[in-house]
Amino acid sequence: MKNIKPFLSNLIAHRGVHNKIIKENTITSIKKSIKLNVPVEFDITLTKDNVVVLCHDSYIKIINKKYEIRKYDFKYLKKICHNLVTLEEVLKVVCGKIPLLIEFKYYNKGNKLAKQACKLLDNYKGPFAIQSFSVKIVSWFKRNRKEYLVGQLCLRKYDSKVKRYIISKAVMLSMHFTNPDFLSYNIKDLPNEKIERLRKRMPVLGWTVKNVNQIEKNSDYCDNFICDNIEEIMEEL
Repeated sequence: MKNIKPFLSNLIAHRGVHNKIIKENTITSIKKSIKLNVPVEFDITLTKDNVVVLCHDSYIKIINKKYEIRKYDFKYLKKICHNLVTLEEVLKVVCGKIPLLIEFKYYNKGNKLAKQACKLLDNYKGPFAIQSFSVKIVSWFKRNRKEYLVGQLCLRKYDSKVKRYIISKAVMLSMHFTNPDFLSYNIKDLPNEKIERLRKRMPVLGWTVKNVNQIEKNSDYCDNFICDNIEEIMEEL
């Protein structure tokens, strides 16, 4: 049975608990999240040899050179980036200790990433939820994994105002067909009347919070927050 409550009770660590020493989307940032007993959000994409790995961008940058993840095998990428970690490793480390909020990136063609990740997630026993900016990915999960918790991400922070408006309109229209279980929304676009209406039938997660002031400012519009600087925020609350 779907249960959103594990993702609403504690603040969510954005890309794991990271700082100047601990890098984001790494095993160390995941373990730190376990230590703080907070849900962890992280990003996944797919290598050339179909290994699901954690990375926010479509590439790994080493010095001044970018390596497109989808163009290289995992073993090669691991040699040049020792912090690169697989979804399989994360699931073994977490083993149900904390909830996992997994963002599916849209860099791979078709539904390859979704299908490969499901080979691991179908047998995972701990609480997890899926989210993506891609309506196609959300739709795929709603059709093919109806038992999964699936959320729609909306409004990328680097989009222009015009593009943000167009994307927002398109996503809102698509939600009539995808019917996600929750919405992850950019706090920079709150308050928002449309989101308030949607919130009556689904929880809203606000992203990305960087301080307590942002939580206080948006607490009336969100059910929980995805946070950077989560250690500092938790100390202040």
